[in-house]
Amino acid sequence: MSQELTDLAEAIITYQKKYDKTDGEMAFGSRISVERFHAIKTGELQPTSDEQRSLQSFIKTKP
Repeated sequence: MSQELTDLAEAIITYQKKYDKTDGEMAFGSRISVERFHAIKTGELQPTSDEQRSLQSFIKTKP
């Protein structure tokens, strides 16, 4: 199954590579469970508007 990454998923992956952040660190920093974070990142789950805002806000900050 081939699936394109969402813009949010691409931004998450880019941020993680650039700042060497794990899924756990990203989930904790954005106040989302690791399971939900991973599902959002892999495209298995659509984030709620609150989750999306939280992730985008976290990505905009520098470590």
